Amino acid sequence: MVQPVRSTLEALGEALSEAGVPHGPAAFEAGFVVESGRVQELPGYREGAFVVQDPAQTRLLQFAAIPDGARVWDACSAPGGKAAVLAGRCKVVASELRRDRLERLGDTLRRTAADVPVVLADAARPPLRPGAADVVLVDAPCSATGTMARHPDARWRLSADRIEQAARWQAAILDGVAPVVGPRALLLYMTCSLEPEENELQVAGFLERHPEFDREGDDLSIFPPDEGTDGGYAARLRRTR
Repeated sequence: MVQPVRSTLEALGEALSEAGVPHGPAAFEAGFVVESGRVQELPGYREGAFVVQDPAQTRLLQFAAIPDGARVWDACSAPGGKAAVLAGRCKVVASELRRDRLERLGDTLRRTAADVPVVLADAARPPLRPGAADVVLVDAPCSATGTMARHPDARWRLSADRIEQAARWQAAILDGVAPVVGPRALLLYMTCSLEPEENELQVAGFLERHPEFDREGDDLSIFPPDEGTDGGYAARLRRTR
């Protein structure tokens, strides 16, 4: 799926049509499902007109409802689609722990949002000072069970130990980023997992450890058979004291 960044939905659709690229609307009005052709050869690719990501990622950002002009730290940013989309209306800093993923993140943002600073950093040891962000976005490393329809081989690498390890890592990241969230500011927690240990139970544990945060509204869960997209989860956590 291609989602507009430096383009409007209408302009991107017109460009695809003029180039004779078969396409149709994606779920959640997220962009277009392109039915053929190499991504690098699509009109607007070199100009950074779009990013490639599943519609579920767009739905997660819609749920996040990040206000225009917000100072956003995208703490686990690779491959960079969310940072690219947000950069058009927010002040974004993107970070990533692994050098191989940092390279991919840099490639995405150089093409689509070159002004976004890219930092090699462990989210559990923040590169930003306490209270520096209006929004901290944690799209956490996870078991990715919500993407298995597209990656069926992943189920053979899944185990209870792997989910437990991912949950420990997620908890460390949440504890690490919490001080960066400014007064009355927002911590957004997201995964592409369907596992409660990585989603609602993870958030419940964080709120027990950090009474200065409250859950804001209901969480979002995306179930692949219902939407025809990847699965996902998101929670809005507000610093209230």
